Amino acid sequence: MNSNLPLLTVIIPFFLAITVVSFVKERFNRAQQLRLIMVIIFIVAIVMACLLGLMLFEILKGNTIHSAFLPQMVTFGLRLQVDGLSIVIALVGFLLWLAVSIYSITYIKTDLIRYYSLLLILLGAIQGTVLAKDLISFYVFIEMTTVATYLLIIHKRSVDALQAGYKYILMTLVGAFLIFLSIILVYVDTGSYEVIVVTKSGGFIAAVLFLLGCFVKAGVVPLHTWLPDAHPAAPSPVSAFLSGMMIKIGAYGIIRFIFPILNFDLPATNFGEILSSLIMSIGVASMLIGVLLALAQTDVKRLLAYHSISQMGYILLGIGLGTKLGLAGGLYHLVNHAMFKGLLFLCMGAVTYSTGTRKLNNLGGLWKRMPITTFTCIIAALAISGIPPFNGFASKTVLAEAVANYNFMLKFVMMVTAALTFASFLKLIGYTFFGEPQKQLITVKEVPLPMLLPMIVLAILCVFLGINAQFVLNRFIVFAMTGLVQPRSILKIEFWTQGTVLEALFIITLGFVAYIVASKLGLIGREKKEFEMGSSMVKLIKYLSVDRIYCNIAVLIDKLCKKLDSIQPRDLNIHLSWVILTLIALFVVLFFVII
Repeated sequence: MNSNLPLLTVIIPFFLAITVVSFVKERFNRAQQLRLIMVIIFIVAIVMACLLGLMLFEILKGNTIHSAFLPQMVTFGLRLQVDGLSIVIALVGFLLWLAVSIYSITYIKTDLIRYYSLLLILLGAIQGTVLAKDLISFYVFIEMTTVATYLLIIHKRSVDALQAGYKYILMTLVGAFLIFLSIILVYVDTGSYEVIVVTKSGGFIAAVLFLLGCFVKAGVVPLHTWLPDAHPAAPSPVSAFLSGMMIKIGAYGIIRFIFPILNFDLPATNFGEILSSLIMSIGVASMLIGVLLALAQTDVKRLLAYHSISQMGYILLGIGLGTKLGLAGGLYHLVNHAMFKGLLFLCMGAVTYSTGTRKLNNLGGLWKRMPITTFTCIIAALAISGIPPFNGFASKTVLAEAVANYNFMLKFVMMVTAALTFASFLKLIGYTFFGEPQKQLITVKEVPLPMLLPMIVLAILCVFLGINAQFVLNRFIVFAMTGLVQPRSILKIEFWTQGTVLEALFIITLGFVAYIVASKLGLIGREKKEFEMGSSMVKLIKYLSVDRIYCNIAVLIDKLCKKLDSIQPRDLNIHLSWVILTLIALFVVLFFVII
């Protein structure tokens, strides 16, 4: 059915962002600005909940909603579509955005107008991205999210924030360029932006380029180096949304545009099998490398950032299997990760807000002074580690069932990753909330109610999505998958069995052992003094992080540019001649490609 509801869902946040900039003037003091912004947040919550609720009602009746902006522009008109998958992700994104916005009321002290207008733009862009019907609409909105996120990352405008923002915008624009190239190839091949399909010679290249672009957006190994820098630099609520929702856009793009062809094999090339292997390989590498790097961190936000990389690996592994059960597990974990990872960043934001530090060696003994933050953080830590009865356990159980049917070794890798995750959060929880309190933390108090409320709600959702796993799987995940597969017959998963309990006990035991052994060997700790002495561990971490590879490439490019600058005459006519020759060459190449 045709409706303007999707278009309104995208446009209204943009309109309200303009309202914030236009009417919440700088002449108002901070208290007045905050009151007006709270009114706008309330309006957004009511309006967006109504719009999404109406669309959900129509989708539950079996309808698919279509909408278009400038439909007369056949090539560049924006086209939106709402089905089960898009409405579920849109609801998750809105819920997390609302939690972040309420949390920010107390947390953000400066540039309120700029901050909240960007948050509203980000909400509209996220909704547009997940509701996009075709590739060009997806690209337009994903670029909007990139720019808005960059401006939020550099909100503090410190040197670290600007450097992290520069790395983020550079790498994500490269990812967007790869997606754009794939879209051009698809259009040249098919004359349509509808979906990446296997056609002629451009299908394989287009799909791989699209995958690489989504990998950058998702922050997975080896294209993850922007993520550990962006999280510490950004305000904590921004980090919560960045990890909880923004990096999911890459996974969503793969599910929406690549998953339908994973099982479509050309006789000579096994096209779908190659793509599936690529996605799974990146997923496994991200799981293991991400969790190993997380173990070694002493900055709480960098630790959580590396866990984002690791958890995205789980999602990609499920998608890459190309099976109904794998997709169900990947999609379920995508939703769950938004909840518990958003909660973890909000909890660590509360710790930073109250203590003024992110370093583990400056923390300790906070559980008596911040009991609610401690309790909600423990729930999130158990959830991300896959411990029952929390939501991470539920989605990892589905994934484990899916990979066991494919290759038992993959299930073992999942369990080892979960154990190392548990060990990492033993370190985080133990050093932050327990042990002897630091002298400078004696006067620390619990954070204000606007920060506590979103944390409590997300913690409740982590419990609800885990305890009611079968209900969530059958009613929401199957519903979201309906447009991609016919999953009604797949989802008889036994969550509460002797086997799953034994696996959880194995994860806990192995996690404790890993933590104790690593602590005794000095591989993890608060300060890790051995890192200052050039140990083999720090060398391993540098190699695993692969950041040095990109830095060396940047240095080589810089030297090449300087060399070219030294040999190139500074003559405007010569420069214009090179520009014209380049354009002619590109025109000739594109002409023959199209022909």
